[in-house]
Amino acid sequence: MKKYFYLSNKGFTLLELTATLMIIFFISGFAGFSIVNYIDAYTLQKQHTEIAQQARLVINRLVNEFIHITTISDAKANMISFLSRFNNLKETTISFDIDNHCLKINNKIFADNISDFKLRYLADVNVFDDLDSSGSPIMWQNQWEDGTSTAIQFDISFEISPIVFRKKRSCKINFTDITVVPRTLGALE
Repeated sequence: MKKYFYLSNKGFTLLELTATLMIIFFISGFAGFSIVNYIDAYTLQKQHTEIAQQARLVINRLVNEFIHITTISDAKANMISFLSRFNNLKETTISFDIDNHCLKINNKIFADNISDFKLRYLADVNVFDDLDSSGSPIMWQNQWEDGTSTAIQFDISFEISPIVFRKKRSCKINFTDITVVPRTLGALE
């Protein structure tokens, strides 16, 4: 009786090991790339949420300030000084610091990461249909006119600098044409 001995192949060849490792590295690299994209999207979404919350607070504060104005002493495109019932008739100045990208109230930083802030003032209640030579409405101007101006309009832009691995550019969130009519303008005490 003959006994047959079979060689048992209990190991892997170098080619099989190399192919397996290459497949594992390819799959893990693809999964890692996907995870990085999810992290980028989550980070950007979180920053958008934070900026939206900051914008809501800033806009609400500005609207409250402007609604309760009693007297305007100086008003230009990027700053306004006034007395307001919101601040117990104390002189208040709101200004945009272009160099530091911040909004200041009485020279104290109120909001940062602001890329643009512009104020406009209604020229007169009778100019809603008037147009300039280029066909643009002339109802808003860059300075407050006592006796004729009755409303304040502002635009504000917040800047987001995303923390992403591949991109280093920032983006802006714009809020435009926010119009406020001071309720107590000209009222005393």
